[in-house]
Amino acid sequence: MESVAVLSNWMLAATVVFAVLTGIMVYLTAGKSKRTAYRLTDTLESSRKQIKALEKVAEEIRKELLQTQQHQDINQLKLKTSRSSAQELRQALLDAGKRLEIAETAMKEQGKRAAQKVHPDTTHGQVGETEIVEALDIELEPECGLSESQRGQLMDLLDPGPKGNVDIFCVMDDEGSQLTAAQLEAVLTADGWKTNGVAQSAFSNPPKGLVLAVNSKETAPSYASFLQRVFSTIGMAVSAKIDKKYREWSLTVIVGAIDG
Repeated sequence: MESVAVLSNWMLAATVVFAVLTGIMVYLTAGKSKRTAYRLTDTLESSRKQIKALEKVAEEIRKELLQTQQHQDINQLKLKTSRSSAQELRQALLDAGKRLEIAETAMKEQGKRAAQKVHPDTTHGQVGETEIVEALDIELEPECGLSESQRGQLMDLLDPGPKGNVDIFCVMDDEGSQLTAAQLEAVLTADGWKTNGVAQSAFSNPPKGLVLAVNSKETAPSYASFLQRVFSTIGMAVSAKIDKKYREWSLTVIVGAIDG
């Protein structure tokens, strides 16, 4: 009986020890589980923050891509517009060249006709000369300004040629200069040229005839030489002048003293 009692006491002690150890293990396991849960929670929160940051970066990238696409579309539209403008400019230059060629041909024909009138053919003798004189229309030239013949020739020569901007000046208190300038301005305007009317200017030494003035050779408009040939063809004294005081890319016509 004593042996059974001793064995029972040992078993009870072993059971208590085992229970204590089990409690300790449970406690340690529970603590470790809490720490693991905390770490998982922190990791999950960190992952959420990273996901939000990635979503924000993705949104910024998407906006940049949209802006880039918009810029590409705008650049393509600009390129198409510039190509269209270049084609229109090229066509306008070709048309201007054709008009200039037609005008030069007309001026040559006009010059030939004028030369034939000034130097009639004398090979037919006295009868031929009489017939030519009778065929000519006798026109009284005005004391100042353009004659009817000059205005008609000017209209015919300007019509097929290029058009542009012209500033017209006349000599102050000079009736002949003012009348001629007004007539030139009326013909040019009717033909499609752009003018600002006629402005009067005082000159210490008024020029003679017509003076075509430009700012420089580099900025002289292409139609300046065309007008110079036209005015010379109708019998007007024309000279050229370069002066920085005149507008760039524009032509200034100064109507000086005109001989009647």
